Amino acid sequence: MRGVWMLVHVLGFTLWLGGGIATMVAGVTAKRMAPAERLAGYKLIGAVQRLLVAPGALAVVLSGLILGTPYMKQGDVPGWMGLMMAAGILGAIGAVAISVPTAAKLARLEPDARGELPEAFQGLRKRQILAATIAGALGLVAMGAVTLGKW
Repeated sequence: MRGVWMLVHVLGFTLWLGGGIATMVAGVTAKRMAPAERLAGYKLIGAVQRLLVAPGALAVVLSGLILGTPYMKQGDVPGWMGLMMAAGILGAIGAVAISVPTAAKLARLEPDARGELPEAFQGLRKRQILAATIAGALGLVAMGAVTLGKW
């Protein structure tokens, strides 16, 4: 059963961090587009966040807690694992609680009466950038802890 949970863990962080990178590339590319096309790009970003990032982050936390239970029961959690768990949980909370809902709000925006970006766009975009950057960085810290700290 450990193998199944390890597969869920690896698939989860692949979806989470891969979706985050896709979001970043799409957001940077959308900056050069006209308002209507830019908002269409943010509809795609909302879908990536909802369909890849959120399930991936949740899968990582669930599988990580299950995989870490034997260590926690023994009271023998290595430092690299503690860092991985803390960074992963905090990053997943940031992704699921802030980044994904913000992307959903951005995805619902429509051009204003003049065909320009709506007033709420810039504030939501800044929140999305900050939340996704912090969540992704914490995910990378977790990956670094297990890959570099374990050896």
